[in-house]
Amino acid sequence: MNFIYHGVPEPMIGTRLIPLNQMDASMTEIRDKNLEKYEGRKEILERRIPLLNCLWNDVVQFLPLHPQKVFGLQQELGLIPSVPPYKFYEIDSSSLDPSKTVVFFKSALGQENVEVKWLREVDFASLQEIPIATLAYYKTLVGIGELPFNYQFIPHIVYKGTVDISSANIITLEGKR
Repeated sequence: MNFIYHGVPEPMIGTRLIPLNQMDASMTEIRDKNLEKYEGRKEILERRIPLLNCLWNDVVQFLPLHPQKVFGLQQELGLIPSVPPYKFYEIDSSSLDPSKTVVFFKSALGQENVEVKWLREVDFASLQEIPIATLAYYKTLVGIGELPFNYQFIPHIVYKGTVDISSANIITLEGKR
C-alpha cells in the first residue's frame, strides 16, 4: 500500500476533504482560515494544473511521504525547536481515481520549473525522500529566524475531487526534544 497524507483540518466538518472552490456558504469560515496560508502568495490559487485542466484551489493536495520526515528535518536543521504534534490523515493512494490524480513537481521558483505527471506514471518509491531542492531551501533559512514554507519543492499529489476520509487512519507527529 502507498500512503498519502493530508493535515487534519481544524475544525473538520463531515467525512470528505473538499477543494477550497467547492466549499459552500456554510463553510466560509473554514475556507477563509485555509486561505490564510496563501497570504502574500495568492497567485498560487490561480495556478493552473496541467492534465487536470483546473486551478490550484479546485484540487486537494497531499504529501506523498510521511510528514514526520519534513518536520524532523526542520528540527534537525534548527528551524523549529521540536516536531509539532500535528495530525494527518493517512490515506491509501489507491482510493483515488487515477484519472483525477497527478503529481505536481516543482524543483525551483518559477513556472518553468514545474512538471506534472499522472500518478500512475510515477514510481511512488521515488517520492519518499525530501528533495535536494527542499533541503537547499531549508538551509537558506538556518539562523535567520524565518519559518519555512513546509512543503516547498516537495512533490504534491493533487486530486481533482473530494476525498472520503471516513476510514483513513489519523497519525500524530512525534516531537523529539
